[in-house]
Amino acid sequence: MSELETIRLSLKDKIVELAPDRDGWIIVLKGDRINSIKVARSQVGLSLDFEWHFVAPVVVYEEVTERRVRLYRELKRREAQTLRRGWLRYSYTWITSTALKENLPEVTPMNDLVERLNNDTNLQRLLRRSVVDELHVNTYFSLDWGINPKDSIRRHYQDPEKVGWLLTAIKGPGSEWRFASIVRRIYELLEYLAGRLSEFTYEVERELF
Repeated sequence: MSELETIRLSLKDKIVELAPDRDGWIIVLKGDRINSIKVARSQVGLSLDFEWHFVAPVVVYEEVTERRVRLYRELKRREAQTLRRGWLRYSYTWITSTALKENLPEVTPMNDLVERLNNDTNLQRLLRRSVVDELHVNTYFSLDWGINPKDSIRRHYQDPEKVGWLLTAIKGPGSEWRFASIVRRIYELLEYLAGRLSEFTYEVERELF
């Protein structure tokens, strides 16, 4: 069975549309928290191995006002990612995103979101169940065609198009033999995390204004 058919079967009760994309597929969903996931296969270095990327936008505000520009920049300070430890039985720790320092070294991180994610026992359960290699939480941005991703990230920081998050789960080589369960479990993980991030966004907004 092809990966496309496996995705269709594993999420059949959630899918509105499944469309091919330049390097994978876009899954349009019925979910309340995430409306789509892009699934793409990426070659690992010069090897013959592949890893899978699951990217889900979580848009909190479609329209951006001056106040929401400030909100976006405050959320940027909270970007996070997982650190996985162990062998066979994994444990996950949330840390400040390394991409924040790489792309915007002038921005001072805040760790309140990291602390909240580390204390969320249900999120930890979903992480262990999904056995993702990496999970990244970044503020929403879209890549500009032909532009260095770092430049796109900096442009969105100065002039954001939307306020929200971009979730990226990465599952490494060896996933194919149980791909159906992996897709379903990563969907459940991202759906849950999207809800927690939306709640957190509104809390930050209330504190600001």
